[in-house]
Amino acid sequence: MVGGSGKTRHKKSYLKLLLALFVLLTVIMLMYIFIILPSLRDDIQQEKMLQTREMVDVGLSVLQHYHDMEQQGIMSVEEAREEAGIMIRTLHYGERELDYFWIVDFDHHIIVHPFRPDLEGENVYDYEDPEGFAFFQEFVYICREQGEGHVSYSWQYYDEADRYEEKLSYVAAFEPWDWIIGTGVYLTDLEAVIMQRRNYALALIGLFFVITSALLIYYYRSKETEQELLESEEKYRLIADNTADIISILDLNFRYIYISPAVRKIKGLTPVDAMEKNLEDTMAPHSLKKFFRLYDKHIASELFNNKPTDRIYQLETEEYCRDGSTIFVENTITLLKNEAGRTIGILIVSRDITERKQQEEKVAKEQREKELILENLDELVKYLDYEMRVVWANPAVGRGHQKNYEDFIGLKCYEAFFGTSEPCEGCQSVKVLQDGEIHRGEVHSPDNRYFQVTAAPVLNENGDIIGVLDAALEITELKLTEQELKKLNEELEQRVQERTAELEWANKELSAFTYSVSHDLRAPLRSIKGFSEALLEDYGAFLNEEGKDFVNRIVSSSQRMSELIDDLLKLSRVTRQEIYRDRINLSSMVEAAAAYLKETEPEREVVFNIEANQFATGDAALMRIAIDNLLSNAWKFTDGFNPARIAFGTKTSNGETICYLADNGTGFEMTYANKIFNAFQRLHSYDQYSGTGIGLSIVQRIIERHGGKIWAESVPGRGTTFYFTLPD
Repeated sequence: MVGGSGKTRHKKSYLKLLLALFVLLTVIMLMYIFIILPSLRDDIQQEKMLQTREMVDVGLSVLQHYHDMEQQGIMSVEEAREEAGIMIRTLHYGERELDYFWIVDFDHHIIVHPFRPDLEGENVYDYEDPEGFAFFQEFVYICREQGEGHVSYSWQYYDEADRYEEKLSYVAAFEPWDWIIGTGVYLTDLEAVIMQRRNYALALIGLFFVITSALLIYYYRSKETEQELLESEEKYRLIADNTADIISILDLNFRYIYISPAVRKIKGLTPVDAMEKNLEDTMAPHSLKKFFRLYDKHIASELFNNKPTDRIYQLETEEYCRDGSTIFVENTITLLKNEAGRTIGILIVSRDITERKQQEEKVAKEQREKELILENLDELVKYLDYEMRVVWANPAVGRGHQKNYEDFIGLKCYEAFFGTSEPCEGCQSVKVLQDGEIHRGEVHSPDNRYFQVTAAPVLNENGDIIGVLDAALEITELKLTEQELKKLNEELEQRVQERTAELEWANKELSAFTYSVSHDLRAPLRSIKGFSEALLEDYGAFLNEEGKDFVNRIVSSSQRMSELIDDLLKLSRVTRQEIYRDRINLSSMVEAAAAYLKETEPEREVVFNIEANQFATGDAALMRIAIDNLLSNAWKFTDGFNPARIAFGTKTSNGETICYLADNGTGFEMTYANKIFNAFQRLHSYDQYSGTGIGLSIVQRIIERHGGKIWAESVPGRGTTFYFTLPD
């Protein structure tokens, strides 16, 4: 009884409360209808003015979107304007979806008007409303002076061509295209809103009693579960705020309006910092392109055709963290809709899959590496079971036995590979099965081939032998080579003696040839040159210009032949000359050679940069020849460069001292880098640069005789650098 009485008192208290609320609400509704509502006209008008301004901002964002696509090169100017006009024409809002946008340009041409397509493209400069107000001129004036503003005028009531009503519109300039976009509200609709609110209040009073009765029942029944509902809502809110995935919401201009706290753990950003960023700051460039491809292909059509679906899109992206590193994210994307079903944003749930991607890449890489190792091994690797049947084999087994390696699976190895009924003599796998140890050794197969074999036991979890891993490398050629080497070694002593005698004879012949070149060939050349010069001097008057040219060519060729003989003799001498190694100052040699070159052509402006006291071990006479040739080469190919620059010095690479001689001269293509040290190799004609093409060959012989190496690096028009080493 106590409980029942408590419940009765509980019900009566709630009934009294609801009756009091009913009386209070009735008084409030009457005050609203007869006192407050008439004063709300101005407030409603201000509300509608604000609404038109906000809607114009929406229209401007649409125009800006297509202008951005124009700027990014996605659309041409004409395509962007046409698509923007189509989009604006289809945009309607309001309770009846009749409120619309229009566009005019600063030259008073109507670009878009949904209810007056007959005026599109027309000049409406002189167009007036029934009161004689040229409101299109007012649109242009306000946008030129203020950029935006409200205008009041009379205009056709929606699609009723014969009905004109007073209208309050808001217009704003879109300067990139010199357009004016506007939308408005009819004042008669404001009266309808006021009447609608009055009728709504009266109906509300009539329904309130029924509602209060239902609320009493609902409140009484739901009171017992109110705490549970609150706890459930708190739980869901906590789940949303503490989910491991990042939940973010973008508006239709791709601006973040919400990001869950999970962004701190995943990216190191606070939600506030993350919301200040745009998509360009969030996604890597290639991922941003993927996002907009998805948007343009699917999401945009849903938005602009006003046909949103519940479709869910999946997209993997690479995104930036606070410290500049990147992570891989799996995004679940869907459109966010309000109660009316209109799209108001984009919902993205982002999951960090970096670890998964790294693991996938690691597994894929390891798998590729294993496959490559097995495919490229020269060893014939196979796994045999306890009965010596082939369980697995790599491709080299097939190549070694000229069959598909998979054909051997299931066969005993000696039957599969050699067609015998018994294992090979000295088979290492047999030894492994006998004692369980690793065995290595040579095996002579029945087909007369030799293999170096390593065999190891394969054990199960109990330590019992269940098979053998066998790796065999064919060494047949090696064995044959060993036999051949043995035979060659036996003959080596005799051949060395024979070669020594031949070498001594060749040196004698070379000395004789050198003497012949030095003495016997010079006399005819001197005669040819002397008689040619005499011919020019004594009989030049009797020769025409072509004849003189022929004789000059003979003289020039004789001189070049003499120089060629001199260079060949030098090449011969540096090849045969005995080397006397000593500590030499390369810097002093370069300075001496540079001084000589300056004396020969004092009119040239050449800047030398020579590192002092650079020492090396070598033959002073031969290295002086090498330095003279390298420096003369640089001197020659910097002719015409003002100022010319030649540098000598050393640097260290991997513990080795490298000498260099660099210039800023003509240079050459690196495709010829291996040819310039060949005798008689010239990259330029004799008319451009003199020389026989022997100098660099001499330098290479000298450096190589010292046990060093020489190479060049060059860029056409920017100079050449020669590097060489001289081991201690």
